[in-house]
Amino acid sequence: MDTKILKSITKIVALSFALLLTSCYEDAFQENFDYTSVYLAHETIDRTFIIGEGMQIGVGVTLGGTINNTKDIEVTFSLDDDLVTNAGKSVLLNNYYELVDSEGNPANNKIIIPAGKVQGFVYVKANEDEFLADSESLNHNYALGFTLESVINADIILTDPEDEESTKYKSSVISFSYINQLYGNYVQTGQYTTTIGGVDETSQYSGGITDVDALELTMISPTTVECNGVANLRNSDTKMNIVLGDDNTITLETAAGGVTIVDDGSTYNPETRELTLNYSFESDGISYKATDVLEFRNRVVDGVNQIGI
Repeated sequence: MDTKILKSITKIVALSFALLLTSCYEDAFQENFDYTSVYLAHETIDRTFIIGEGMQIGVGVTLGGTINNTKDIEVTFSLDDDLVTNAGKSVLLNNYYELVDSEGNPANNKIIIPAGKVQGFVYVKANEDEFLADSESLNHNYALGFTLESVINADIILTDPEDEESTKYKSSVISFSYINQLYGNYVQTGQYTTTIGGVDETSQYSGGITDVDALELTMISPTTVECNGVANLRNSDTKMNIVLGDDNTITLETAAGGVTIVDDGSTYNPETRELTLNYSFESDGISYKATDVLEFRNRVVDGVNQIGI
């Protein structure tokens, strides 16, 4: 490769990542370089559909080499199954999704970076019924491999200046999983009563917000999460399942390998994300009867800590 082009590509990479990672003043950068390029920022990335929140994920192409984009840039891409299988994943089945643009129209293997923007997107829209019916859809078993093929109104598709044979910047393997609205970490308040030898003792939860005190709800299936604690206990067998109905009713069930749970009537408020759990169980010869109020604390989705949603 020509030395001038190589130096320019190196500048493009440095500028593009700086723009993504910082909000420094514009005069700290050279606004335009000798060449503009488009690229995919991640070689591999895990993404998560959120049930009830659109079931749609954006795949972004970034423009480098300028911060003053005056034209619509058209990028053509293809799907490469070999990228997926080489990454140890299964190719997302055709009937599990469709690729659409920002207005919901078929993408036709094109991504537009609009004038005035430095990113454009194609959206992977899940076929909810088909995708969620497959138990393999959980835990990022399925993926798609995107490869940039051509570009109009930018000079090049970026390649790795250190290795021209590398697919870095040109290709990306994106794996998929899902969560529902209950997934996340919760502050536990309320109280529980223990009965030993006919003697009752009632205790209040600390209401602590640390990971030690909080309860975590993790996905088991599209409608079921597992709670990693019951009452004040945090052992391998002190857990339970919470099943969410279509009408936002919830039912408590015994988790695999967990203590036997009796649901005494529980509710969920989707507006506040608050769960009120009434249940009883026995552990190590002690009877427990609990009234828990779980207040949503946060959830981490694709590396982003979401609070107050």
